Amino acid sequence: MDYKDYYSILGVPKGATQAEIKKAYRKLAAQHHPDASGGEGSPDKFNELGEAYEVLKDPEKRKLYDKVGKDWKKYQQAGVDPDFAGGFRGFNGGGSRGSSPFGGGSRGGQYGDTGFSDFFESIFGGQYGQQNPFDSAPGTRSRTQARSKGADINLDAKITLEEAISGTTRSVQIGDEKVSVKIPPGITTGKKLKLTGKGQFNRDSTSRGDLFIKVNVESHERYSLEDGKLYLDQPVEVSKLMLGGSVAVQTPEKQLKLNIAEGTPGGKVFRIPGMGFPKFGKPEEKGPLYIRIQPQIPELLTPEQKDLIRQAFPNT
Repeated sequence: MDYKDYYSILGVPKGATQAEIKKAYRKLAAQHHPDASGGEGSPDKFNELGEAYEVLKDPEKRKLYDKVGKDWKKYQQAGVDPDFAGGFRGFNGGGSRGSSPFGGGSRGGQYGDTGFSDFFESIFGGQYGQQNPFDSAPGTRSRTQARSKGADINLDAKITLEEAISGTTRSVQIGDEKVSVKIPPGITTGKKLKLTGKGQFNRDSTSRGDLFIKVNVESHERYSLEDGKLYLDQPVEVSKLMLGGSVAVQTPEKQLKLNIAEGTPGGKVFRIPGMGFPKFGKPEEKGPLYIRIQPQIPELLTPEQKDLIRQAFPNT
């Protein structure tokens, strides 16, 4: 089993960028595809290109490959597990390794049943389902287990409607750490915020889970969110609805004057552009504010007022 120089296979220098590696692979893969015209198609060459690209396109695999280099046999013969992410999971060459990520099932030839060479599988085989031979060593634990992520944490956060409009922050105590959670404008009930790496540590304290905050927007006395639209229930005296006039309306941003036409019915909705609920992720984009008229009926009337109403509405 010989060392494979994946950089040479793709014809790129060791310091090649991801874009250069991708470009080189696409060109050579098209040239050597088994179905390529011109007689250049070769299953083994095509698989070799795919294997090289599989390693070099992945930062973790590439880092491991670069560090081990041509000394890979020394690690194999010594039977040690280098402290590399995902590498050297098994040197016995046996066991099920899963299917090739390049598709097409069995490849045959020097690439066996998985589409990968023995060289590839001696280094990366554990990532494809092979048992780690170091699991059975006394006092040793699987690298996969050691690097497994800690548990996620799920919490709820209640905010006011005003906070949902303007955005806010909450502080959460996770163990000894105080985590500040930024809640952006335009958030609605049920939406979850994810803080990567702010959950619980794993048992080796090397990797943390994530923190998820589920937001609940509390109900408001006058404002309401309906299908992402902001409504304001505005009380207006019956006399103004009948005779016309104006009313002062307090929006989330400022106070404005709303003109009421004569004979305006209760329940009528006025649409005020750009004064409503902000778009999540784009707080500068605000929808309309919908002002819904609520007739305000006086609780007490004087005898004179009652007589005037009867005169105006004789059938009452």
